[in-house]
Amino acid sequence: MRERTFRTPTVKEVLDINNIEHSGKINEKEILSLIDEGHLSIVGNSYKSAVESVENLEEGKIAFFPLGARIKKTRSDEGIKSLEKLVKVDSRKILREIGGENAPSRMTNDFLEDNKIWPYILLVNSMKNQKVEIPPWGFYWMGADGHFRGTTWTRTVAGAEMKIMKDRGDFDGKILDKTPYAKSLRVRVSSRDEEGKSYETHLFNLPMHFKGDPKQYSDWINIEHNSNDLDSCYRGGAHGQRKFPGVFWSASTIFAFYEAMDFVTKIEKSKKFKINPFPIPRREVDIKYIDDLRLRSLIVQKNPDGKLHFNVLNKTEIDSMIGARTVLRKYENCWTHWGKKDLSFLYTPKD
Repeated sequence: MRERTFRTPTVKEVLDINNIEHSGKINEKEILSLIDEGHLSIVGNSYKSAVESVENLEEGKIAFFPLGARIKKTRSDEGIKSLEKLVKVDSRKILREIGGENAPSRMTNDFLEDNKIWPYILLVNSMKNQKVEIPPWGFYWMGADGHFRGTTWTRTVAGAEMKIMKDRGDFDGKILDKTPYAKSLRVRVSSRDEEGKSYETHLFNLPMHFKGDPKQYSDWINIEHNSNDLDSCYRGGAHGQRKFPGVFWSASTIFAFYEAMDFVTKIEKSKKFKINPFPIPRREVDIKYIDDLRLRSLIVQKNPDGKLHFNVLNKTEIDSMIGARTVLRKYENCWTHWGKKDLSFLYTPKD
């Protein structure tokens, strides 16, 4: 199951992947038949019960989500663009929990450097304050320029998977510069969906520092990029309907960040990337949960004419389920950050 392709599967492909026989006409009658035959496991209406259902999904079964779990595109776009559905990891409350009463009202370089705060610490603390039945789809923070930097759980996962795939020779990404210039690098990233297509990402304000430099704890808040990746453009500063200016990190741009990390480490031995604000699934069981949402789940959907049909979970529905599990099981038990940890479980290449 860990062999990854980034194209969203069809309902028929999900059934085929899980070796479930079907007539090819995936209508209401067919789904009821699959339920009667015990192939579909109906999940509960609450996020807590849904998380537990997916975690305990029996071999050979598919999780079946009710109509109420559907998150439409308009709601998804608004929730991300308004930042409403992303948890703010640098809120005043979080800073006070970490630094006490003397913590500043907004995240500052001095506060991060004096307290040696990593992004991981902010994420751990911010997720403690969330409710499992109102799960965040991702997270964001504010840079020194007053612009947000944000992303969602599914995009951080895909970015890490792309990096592991590239390291094993099954994904393409290329550094376009011979050396970093003013803490910037250009990276060409292959499209995840369209063969032969690629995106160019120009990374800025990369947190490159000598060992022991306290700025390693603060410069990460200003990382940004300029990319023609459509996902990043639509939800980031380039979209005219944004309520707040900022930088949205897509899977491709997160992958580009990882490539830059490796590149600088290899060519400039005295400088290291010490900071990675993007989460990565901690264990195989954590990525299995996400894979089961991507490849072993279906959801009821209603057509404009009122008839029911069936679909795979979209990214936002998966983000909400990941967020719910993160709240329920605690961030530190679900996620890690780039470092020395073996992440080979994220991808198994073809034989």
